[in-house]
Amino acid sequence: MSDVPVLIRRTTMLVNDIEPSLQIYRDILGMSVHYDEEIVVSGDGLPAGEPNSLTRLVMLRCKDDFIGMLGILQYVDPPLPEPPPRSDPNRVRIGESVYVLHHEDVKGVYERLKEVPGIEMVCEPVVSEYPKPDGGVFRVLGISFFDPSGYFCEVNQFV
Repeated sequence: MSDVPVLIRRTTMLVNDIEPSLQIYRDILGMSVHYDEEIVVSGDGLPAGEPNSLTRLVMLRCKDDFIGMLGILQYVDPPLPEPPPRSDPNRVRIGESVYVLHHEDVKGVYERLKEVPGIEMVCEPVVSEYPKPDGGVFRVLGISFFDPSGYFCEVNQFV
C-alpha cells in the first residue's frame, strides 16, 4: 500500500447544459448516476456564479464507489456566463483539464460519439505506445475529443 495520504475522489465539470454531458458520460460511456439533485450553493466554497444560486449537481460513478467519480454541475438560476472562445478551438490551454478515461470498447464509443451534436473529434481510433515505468511499453487504442462544453477527453483501452 502506498504511503501517499491523498486520493482524487471526484472532479467536477461546470456546464451550461447538463443534458449533452449526460448523453456522453452516462449513456455512451456507461457511467451510472450516483447523485442527481438541485441544490442552492452559497458561493463560499466554490468561487463560481452568484451567491445562493440554484444548481443541478449530477455525480456519476465508474467502477469504484469511492474514487474516479465525475461531477457535472449546471448553474440553473442564474446561469453562468459562456466562457470566451478559444483562440485555437482544437488545442487545450494552460489551466484546462485533460480527462483520461478507460473503456473496454473504444471503437464502439467512437461510433456513438459521432452522433452527438457539438462533439469535436480530435483523434479517431489509433494505437499508441507509452513507456512503462519498469521497462516495456503500454499499448493503448485511443480516441480524443472536445465535448459540447469544451472539455477535452481521451478514451483508451489496453490492446
